[in-house]
Amino acid sequence: MSLERGGLVSFCGWLVTGVVITFFGLSMSAVGLPVLLVTAAIATWWSWRTALPGLLVGVSLPLLRVAWNNRGGPGYVEFTTDTGEGGYELLDPLPWLLVGLGLLAVAGVLVVAGLLARRSWYATRRVSAPGRPVGS
Repeated sequence: MSLERGGLVSFCGWLVTGVVITFFGLSMSAVGLPVLLVTAAIATWWSWRTALPGLLVGVSLPLLRVAWNNRGGPGYVEFTTDTGEGGYELLDPLPWLLVGLGLLAVAGVLVVAGLLARRSWYATRRVSAPGRPVGS
C-alpha cells in the first residue's frame, strides 16, 4: 500500500471520502445522508486496498478538529458580552486527539510499509523500477 501504486489522485479521493464519512458519523443529521450517498459513489470508484492510508487520514482530520474545538474542556464555559451572557459545554479533547493521532500514525506506517515492500520486490526480482534501465 504505497502512494505510488494508488496514485496521488486515489489518495486524495480516499482522504475526502474519509472526511465525509466521519462528518456523517459525527453529525447524524439530514445533511449527512445525501453527503454519505455521494461519498459511497466516490468510494466505489477507487480500489480501497491501494488508498487505505488516504481513508485513514481523512477519518482522522474531523476527529482532530473536534479535539481542537474542545481544547479548553472538559467542562462548562461561560462568557459575558455587552448584550448578554451564556455558556456551552466542552467535551474532553484527549480521546478525540488520541484516536485522530493514532489513525494518522497507522496511515504513516502503511505508507512506509508499502514503499519498503515495493522497494524490496524490485530488489529481489532484479527488475528495474519504473523509469530506470535494467541493471542500474
